[in-house]
Amino acid sequence: MKNNKMLLSRETMNLDFVRKVENLSGSSVRRCFQCGKCSAGCPMRSFMEHPPNRIVRLLQLGQYERVLAGRSIWYCASCETCSTRCPNKVDLAAIMDALRKCAWDAQGPSKESRVQLANRLFIENIRTYGRQYEMRLAAVFNVKSGQLLKDLMLGPKLITRGKLKMFHRKNDNVAEIDQIFARIEAMRRKGEAE
Repeated sequence: MKNNKMLLSRETMNLDFVRKVENLSGSSVRRCFQCGKCSAGCPMRSFMEHPPNRIVRLLQLGQYERVLAGRSIWYCASCETCSTRCPNKVDLAAIMDALRKCAWDAQGPSKESRVQLANRLFIENIRTYGRQYEMRLAAVFNVKSGQLLKDLMLGPKLITRGKLKMFHRKNDNVAEIDQIFARIEAMRRKGEAE
């Protein structure tokens, strides 16, 4: 990221968002004293524009827009190395999960919006078919992401080898899966689930 100046003021700091992340994750960003052990052990650090300790620092400064607009939270592998290495027991893996949840809810300007699209289509497939229908997932993803010809030559090879099915039938237990989704939605309405 370029050296953009960060202006800090009451108007630019959103501490309510930080509290929301802390509540969702069950971990406090204020406990972090920036030792850098999380970033030093992170296997995905080289792909991130903001390494784990900088994510926490940006949250400490109330700069959540920078965090959500970046790709770092989407590259986190949830390996929990950061949480294990932290001398102050900051559960950074849980914080990253909470940030992905917030980004998903906000449907904001994430640089990794294709990840959000893939997640949403994956869940829709499970809801509709009771299992994953790879052909539909790939086709709909390519259309909605604007990559119509992506993997076009790979499809026929997978079909001829029996790795990808052209036609798919619903799972026999779709009604039970509908009940699971209904329970989750009821829990969300009551505030028992995020």
